[in-house]
Amino acid sequence: MSESTMNRTALVLGATGAVGKQLLKDVLKNGSYTKVVSVGRRPVDLEDSIPKDKLVQKTVDFENLEAHREDFKNVNDVFCCLGTTRADAGGAEKFVKIDQGYVLSSAKLIAEENKAADAKLSPVHFLYCSSMGSNKNSPFLYPKVKGQTEEALSEAGFEKVSIFSPALLETVEPRTRPRMMDKIVMAVFRPINGLLGLDQIISVETVGKAMHRVANNSSLKPSDVNAVKTSTIGSLVSRFSNSDIHSIGGDSK
Repeated sequence: MSESTMNRTALVLGATGAVGKQLLKDVLKNGSYTKVVSVGRRPVDLEDSIPKDKLVQKTVDFENLEAHREDFKNVNDVFCCLGTTRADAGGAEKFVKIDQGYVLSSAKLIAEENKAADAKLSPVHFLYCSSMGSNKNSPFLYPKVKGQTEEALSEAGFEKVSIFSPALLETVEPRTRPRMMDKIVMAVFRPINGLLGLDQIISVETVGKAMHRVANNSSLKPSDVNAVKTSTIGSLVSRFSNSDIHSIGGDSK
């Protein structure tokens, strides 16, 4: 049974991205939050059919988050879909700054601004969209940065951290910046994925729904019992695989 989210506030980071926008739309259409805050570098453009009465949009400068502390206060569930690619960022250094730096700086502020007076950890549930294959020890930049970010979030000071590891993302809306390599990979891999039943392509809409449903229902757990652990500071960390995301975020839910 789903838990009530009445009198609760959701905060969405990265709602202009492919996953973040679908998540925000699902939260606004199907969620029961009293307030939904979207924090990003620019406002999110939503179609008229999406209810916006609970939505508050905050435009922030991630290079100067200290000036925006008020925007991160009094939240309960944080959906973090911030991310980029090396090509979109304009190089490795900028990629790390956005994909990892912005995420961790935001998480730090959120943990600091939403502490319970009598508790060591912030009661916020932080839900992070990472990537399949993340590994802090990888020789490759993208999975290494994702793995490092996951580890840092596990120790960031939240009671609960949920990490989602989707495979190859299939968009439902055109990206603001077309990615030719994504189109090539999808064109080549889609028939292989279908023929071999690999189930390694997942819609961004499914990912968004899965993240929302996990926030709304604490009974939803990763299928692998070893994917739920306690961090060194006591945070409950759950890692949802691509298969878990398909199962939780599917239309049958």
